[in-house]
Amino acid sequence: MHKPTTVDSRENHRGRVILATTVTLRAANGRLFDHDLVRHPGAAAVVPVDAAGRVCLVRQYRLGVEDFLWEIPAGKLDAGEAPAACAVRELREETGVTAGTWSDLGRYFPAPAIFTEVIHLFLARDLEIGPPAPDADEELELRWLALDEAIDLVLRGEISDGKTALGLVRARHRLGL
Repeated sequence: MHKPTTVDSRENHRGRVILATTVTLRAANGRLFDHDLVRHPGAAAVVPVDAAGRVCLVRQYRLGVEDFLWEIPAGKLDAGEAPAACAVRELREETGVTAGTWSDLGRYFPAPAIFTEVIHLFLARDLEIGPPAPDADEELELRWLALDEAIDLVLRGEISDGKTALGLVRARHRLGL
């Protein structure tokens, strides 16, 4: 198989976070086709696990599903920001937690057919808890629960956020639980 080549790219919408484009591609067989693509700067997400094996989740409103979701702490990369620095910043802002030990849990592609977004997953250990300082547009509820209990909520469909599900499973695997 061969990757298609880009023939043209047209900007359709530039928002606060995303850029929507239509890309014309040429397949290996010469056929041209258009594909809509949403460009996103990427994000970092953190599975903070304390000494008791508990994970901190945040609950917040998500317009895309018009409901509140339980998620691992996460946020968008600022321009030029390294994913690990974003992870440290978001964990502290959303939960007030700082970590002494960090592990890379790999990447997650939320919707690779239409989004360029890459979410970098991290495990945070050796935690210290302080006061959260969420962004002005964030209203968050925090909940600490056993890592296995959080994964059970994923398996029962009570946590449906993809980055959270994958982050929790990868964290449990990394911890050898």
